[in-house]
Amino acid sequence: MGEHMQEFDRISRRKARTRWLVVAAVIAGVGAWATLPFGIVLLTRSEAAGWAFVATGLVLVAACATAIVGAVRSRVAAQSLPGKANPAFDEPRPSANPNGGYSTAGMQLGSH
Repeated sequence: MGEHMQEFDRISRRKARTRWLVVAAVIAGVGAWATLPFGIVLLTRSEAAGWAFVATGLVLVAACATAIVGAVRSRVAAQSLPGKANPAFDEPRPSANPNGGYSTAGMQLGSH
């Protein structure tokens, strides 16, 4: 496998990891949003099950934050891939026409 294909595969795996971490963050966030307030309500009623819901909610908040940080760190910045950027891409070059100037259908600019 060529060097460029290996780099392409590595970047594809990294993008897939970022997508999965974003999905995990959303799922953990929704789970925390559902369990933590319910656990707090149960704690205000002095029910022991509230502690389990609060603990689960806090674990899900931590998992959500960890997944967000991991997704941000593993994302791939937009760039020209594969290969290196061409620094002379926008550099003007002199015309290859030995007569110089701009010619159209055998006519020279400024000629009659």
